[in-house]
Amino acid sequence: MSDLLARVLCATPLPALARARRRDALPVLMYHGVVERPLSPACWHQLPLDAFRRQMAWVARHHRVVPLAEGLARLEAGTLERGSLAITFDDGYRNVATTAAPVLAAHGMHATVFLVSDVTGTDEPLWPDRLYLAFARTAAAAVDAPDLGLVAAPLRTPRDRAAAYATSVRALKGLPLPEKEARLAALLAALRREGPEDPGEFRLLRWDEVEAMQRTGRFAFGGHSTRHEILARMPDGQVAAAIGRSHEAVAARTGTTPTVFAYPNGRAMDFDDRARAALDHLGVRYALATVEGFVRRGFDRLAVPRLSVGSDLSFARFRLLVSGALEALRGRR
Repeated sequence: MSDLLARVLCATPLPALARARRRDALPVLMYHGVVERPLSPACWHQLPLDAFRRQMAWVARHHRVVPLAEGLARLEAGTLERGSLAITFDDGYRNVATTAAPVLAAHGMHATVFLVSDVTGTDEPLWPDRLYLAFARTAAAAVDAPDLGLVAAPLRTPRDRAAAYATSVRALKGLPLPEKEARLAALLAALRREGPEDPGEFRLLRWDEVEAMQRTGRFAFGGHSTRHEILARMPDGQVAAAIGRSHEAVAARTGTTPTVFAYPNGRAMDFDDRARAALDHLGVRYALATVEGFVRRGFDRLAVPRLSVGSDLSFARFRLLVSGALEALRGRR
């Protein structure tokens, strides 16, 4: 949908009608990071601060933000208040504390943050972010990695680099873990970025910052695996460990046993019965996916849908998405 059409639809009664129609559903917004200025090359999962401020001001006018676990429990019990909405952040970037948290505090909003436990508190970027930084900082004019969809791919402009990154990271996410590691290393070498990187805006929270955020009462935390590997691509013996160690680390550091977890990447193909069994064993009540949709009564508690918000989403399309107007236009319930 073009942004012009989205703005036209926002000027009609459609968004208000859509909100009224889905009064018994819970929208769960999925963010990652919030940055002071847009990154170059463009980065979908780091939202510029101005856009986040505008979105939260709109949410404050139209919704009641509730803690994620509370909202899901109320939905199951049939006691969810009309207009409720929950906010989540995946990965645990430090800019959630430094840049997003003041905006949330200004509106009295609560959010749930999902942490990648083995790299929280370190200067190590998550592997997709390490790859983004390699494309952003390489001196190479082109890169050739045919097995990842890159054939003499140009890297001269920010748009070139963004496209090459998107193509390669998508291909890498579809590979079994050992093969992904080998091909990632080869691509980083081709980009001449083999050593440690300053993570910049991709720096993750420190554990003391996690503890300080929790003390405000405006944040809750859950696991997001140990190293952000896609669970369905992992060997049998590693899935339960990646979930369990992440869950236990969050519990130990916050003093609160988490009842929520978020799958890395989170598409239906990215988690399986092994992950579900591990979560059930730990007593995790809800697991969050990235499958798009509103949460409704009778939802699968270990495949909770969300509404993804990235840097490519205009304000008009954000309003249509969160109001449920986009869902209505697509003919969904």
